[in-house]
Amino acid sequence: MDWTKLNAKEVIYYCKSSEVDFNCSPFSLQMEELVLMFHYYGIGQFTVTDIQDFYDKMQIPEVRSEGLLRPTPGKIRKAMEQMQNIKFVDDNTFEIVQAAKGHFLPFDTSIYSGEIEKGYQTGIARSRIESYYEKYRDVLDF
Repeated sequence: MDWTKLNAKEVIYYCKSSEVDFNCSPFSLQMEELVLMFHYYGIGQFTVTDIQDFYDKMQIPEVRSEGLLRPTPGKIRKAMEQMQNIKFVDDNTFEIVQAAKGHFLPFDTSIYSGEIEKGYQTGIARSRIESYYEKYRDVLDF
């Protein structure tokens, strides 16, 4: 994946801020939010390894644990199987597609973009976007 397509400041803010609580969400919801994030930044195809790399880079903690979440390929595939807007290109590659009629067309990225916009519009959150980025950018290798 071309990680430069992601806005590192926004992604770090979204995944690390207490305002969003990404790391407190169930894994399946994290996957949905991650796919929305990829779609928002124009990433149409990604792999199991991309997801694992993302979790390594972002150091998402395991819920109710002191360790980091390291999703297995099977767990990632299972989450992707549940999504209407995901097509399996092969066993390890996924593509974001429009869902069948009656489902959300196209993806509603406002879940992600709304939090980011809220962060930019409020002075406190705007400084937090910068502070989260400064705090995590070197550690997370983003």
